[in-house]
Amino acid sequence: MSDKNRHGRSRLSWRTVLIILVIFLLYAYGLQVTKVDLQEPLEPRRQENLVSLLRDLAQPDFFSHDTETRNTAVSIHMPCPGEIKGTQVTIEGREALMVPNCATTTQDRIRISGEGFQPNADGVLAWRPIGATTSRRLADFKVSPDGQIDVTFTMPDIRPTEEAQKIEIVEILSRRITGLSDTTMEALDKIVETVLMALMASTIGTILAIPLSFFAASNLMRDVKAPLAGIMAGVILAPIMGGLGWWAANSAAQPLLGLIGQNLQFLRTDLGFFNFIGNFIFVLLEMMMQLLPLAIALIGALLAVSLGGRFGQQAAMHMAEAPARILTFALTIGGTAVLFIIIAYSLNWINLFGIREFLPEATAAQIKLFAIPGLVLGGIAGLLSLRASPKYHYAIGILIYTLTRGVFNGVRSIEPLMMGFVFVIWVGLGPFAGIMALTLHSMADLGKLFSEQVENINQGPVEAVTATGANFTQSIVYAVVPQITPHYIAYIFYRWDINVRMSTIIGFVGGGGIGFVLNRTINLTAYSQASVMIIAIAVVVTILDNISARIRSRII
Repeated sequence: MSDKNRHGRSRLSWRTVLIILVIFLLYAYGLQVTKVDLQEPLEPRRQENLVSLLRDLAQPDFFSHDTETRNTAVSIHMPCPGEIKGTQVTIEGREALMVPNCATTTQDRIRISGEGFQPNADGVLAWRPIGATTSRRLADFKVSPDGQIDVTFTMPDIRPTEEAQKIEIVEILSRRITGLSDTTMEALDKIVETVLMALMASTIGTILAIPLSFFAASNLMRDVKAPLAGIMAGVILAPIMGGLGWWAANSAAQPLLGLIGQNLQFLRTDLGFFNFIGNFIFVLLEMMMQLLPLAIALIGALLAVSLGGRFGQQAAMHMAEAPARILTFALTIGGTAVLFIIIAYSLNWINLFGIREFLPEATAAQIKLFAIPGLVLGGIAGLLSLRASPKYHYAIGILIYTLTRGVFNGVRSIEPLMMGFVFVIWVGLGPFAGIMALTLHSMADLGKLFSEQVENINQGPVEAVTATGANFTQSIVYAVVPQITPHYIAYIFYRWDINVRMSTIIGFVGGGGIGFVLNRTINLTAYSQASVMIIAIAVVVTILDNISARIRSRII
């Protein structure tokens, strides 16, 4: 017995050593792949750049100032000539000496000293590269009480030119606040835009996520079963009724869109201060008319699936065995052919593997071409259906659950930044692209959270309502919805908080909001202005986080 224990401990110890060795090798290889170099942060140039950045960020451009400055220009050569010298200038009693007066690399240290400057004045060394529209800050300094300066710095960049370039010694003689800066006003405007972007995306994403979340809940879908005849009848009717709904709604929506455009433009221009309300009504009506065909088509397809499934199931269950087999065989052929045509048309539409180039462009010709292999596959599926009982119920709910979860996981795996890039290409730069990207990601994320909440409900009320004869929809309305409503509301507010933070990142690809302005200021190396944007984002995120936390704590 002791030998067996020793043998077991020996195997455990060797396994532990092996695990530790694998972890060690994993991190060692990861260090090499990620190219971690601890010497780079210690380089003087990088440390000076970091200090310069932090100092700029620590001086946010909150206010506009009436500033009186005095400049003293000193020449600098790039690169250094054969003989390295210093440069001395004397202007209006101020003397400045720069040694050396050139730089070849960003590691070369340059010193400027002088006297005759205004005592205790703040100052900055600025360099405007030839051809640039803005100056670059090199270093800050403080004039001593006796009017002397002594500053050492390195050049952040080397711009070789034949003629000498200028470094300006800028003294700030007086500085008076005159009001909020343009940067602050723009930040306030864009942070409101950011919050409203997040609100609209959260609202639309919630509307889409709520119905889909029930299809992604395994406890609701695992008992949804139907005979093959009912499934295939729904598949056949769905594109027919959906297409008819699209055609009818589109025929009605186009004239209505024309009427809205011609007769309701006054809502956007003639309401004075309340133009934003009129614009909201106008856009809402326009959006409803544009989405009407899609909504009607979707409703028609869902109604077709429901009716087709019900009548197909009733027919298969009430028929004798032989007629039921014949009905199932025929419906399986048609349903499989319809599914194949839909899938093939979709793959051709996105031009997967470049197949679109070899097929006709007309939709009717494509459907006719896909119908032949679809009917062949349908015949094979029909023959296979004869092997099972026509009254056997297949777990169609699990299939719907798997597909819905797959869509949620697929959309959630794509970062909103990439979605924003796609929508910017589609609808152009601005908040609209950001709203669409955040809406799509919110729909997938909330759908997953909502479905998991449905899976965690108490099954007692559901069983009680079902026992009274309630159908699937009634069970959800009276037994599921009352249990999940508080959690749904809490998740919605939490998602709004997340969308505010995400919208700042979406702006980096042109999705509007304060992130768009932040990206612009960073590209211009205007870090004092960028600091205002960062502070505005931090304040708003903190406030919304506290608000959503309080609301969630009261609801749940």
